[in-house]
Amino acid sequence: MNVHKHMEVIFVVALAVVGFGSMAIDGLPEASARAPVMRDVAAQGVKQDAAPMAMLCAPKAARRA
Repeated sequence: MNVHKHMEVIFVVALAVVGFGSMAIDGLPEASARAPVMRDVAAQGVKQDAAPMAMLCAPKAARRA
């Protein structure tokens, strides 16, 4: 019977945490992401005081026989 009570307490606490977390996340403002970000960056051009960038590409996987 003791295990049953502990499981019930864990369940109630988990529900409370999820409920309060859901309310906290709902209170945050929505994200305002835009799709053409790369186009905006390319239109600005490279500035002289900008930090150097490197583009990393993963190697292609070897073909399997």
